[in-house]
Amino acid sequence: MAMINNGLSGLQAAQTALNTMSQNVANVNVPGYSRQEVQLSARQSGFGVMGGSGVQVTGLRRVADEFLTAQLWRAESEAGQRWQVSDYLGQMETVLGSEDSSLLPGLTSFFAALNGAAEAPQSTAPRQQIIASAKALAQRFNHLGSQLDAQERRVLDQLDATSSQANNLLTQVAELNEKIKEVGAKGGNAGILEDTRDEALRQLSGLVDIRSSRQADGTINVSLEQGQPLVLGNQAAQISRNDTLISVGFSGQDYPLGGGAGGSLGGLMLHREQQLQPAREELDTMAEVFAKNINRQLAQGVDLSGQSGAPLFAFTAGDAAGSLKVPDELTPEQLALSGSTNAGPGNNDNLQTLLGLQDDSYEQYRGMVGQLAITSAQWQADAAASDNIRTEAQARRDGVSGVNLDEEAMNMMNYVQNYQANAKVIGTADQLFNTLLNMI
Repeated sequence: MAMINNGLSGLQAAQTALNTMSQNVANVNVPGYSRQEVQLSARQSGFGVMGGSGVQVTGLRRVADEFLTAQLWRAESEAGQRWQVSDYLGQMETVLGSEDSSLLPGLTSFFAALNGAAEAPQSTAPRQQIIASAKALAQRFNHLGSQLDAQERRVLDQLDATSSQANNLLTQVAELNEKIKEVGAKGGNAGILEDTRDEALRQLSGLVDIRSSRQADGTINVSLEQGQPLVLGNQAAQISRNDTLISVGFSGQDYPLGGGAGGSLGGLMLHREQQLQPAREELDTMAEVFAKNINRQLAQGVDLSGQSGAPLFAFTAGDAAGSLKVPDELTPEQLALSGSTNAGPGNNDNLQTLLGLQDDSYEQYRGMVGQLAITSAQWQADAAASDNIRTEAQARRDGVSGVNLDEEAMNMMNYVQNYQANAKVIGTADQLFNTLLNMI
């Protein structure tokens, strides 16, 4: 009987191993799936000289390396942040550097119109051209301001969408924690639930930079790098936006977030705070300085009526780029191109001084676009590098936890041979038992 029992235990163990192998093969293409292995141990033999009591399945082991998994999550967070910033910087670079929207063609046309009036500053047509080119330049400032404002609205909208996605994942992780705890308490296999939780955390890490700690009951507590809690047991935090302030709400307390949150969410905040808003402010400053310089110089000259020059540009403080315009009431005759009333109608002294402002106007904008191009290129390079690191981290994780079909095929052959051998043991034991009965 011992021989039959040993063979039967071997059959059962081989059958369990084959079932586990088939589960691995079936889930080879499931994202985040960790292969499982059967854990076997020899049964304790009885008293006396015995050949043993067979084999037993002591459990199923989920093959996972927490260190490699944490590395993958950090790589996901880094890549998520850098690609997010890189994409928006690329959009800004396109808008500010495009021929259709750049300030450079507008500045060129404006100063060309000033230069065209140098030969006959008393003529109406060249003066009308100056006003027309000034209006076109103001519209370019307006367009750039509206484009940067539109990008800020898109950033805020994406912050809402990303926060909602993160909240769904946080709730999912908290629910999986509760299920894993219940299954573990009953001695069940929670491997599939843990895989699902790890995949949710991988997706979450692409949105924010997370840190995790495994608890004795199988649950995982999750927090941000700065320590703000995201998941504690079966309780999940909620990320929300109030105007431009992003915060994590947990157990009635709000924890503010900044650009250091990592992931796509941190990238959006970082871009808005450190790149988009400064660029918008610089554009406003540029429009204000340009308008004030032109108006100040015109005020020092006289128009065709011998009066002090009227301002060519008007704007609203705090939104110079968006509000810059040429006053509707301004007439060509009010342009103060002459240096003094005694210089005669053909004098263009003040006009020549206006032309001297050209270089500074160009340099300010070129410096802004040039710095943006350098920053954008650096972020693009960093994003590509972080993508390679993420790919390598995924490969290392899959090298340990992923399903290798060649390895599973070898295991299948081994388990089938083991199954057949144990069946042969049972058949042999049956023959011996029948022989013994016939001898009686």
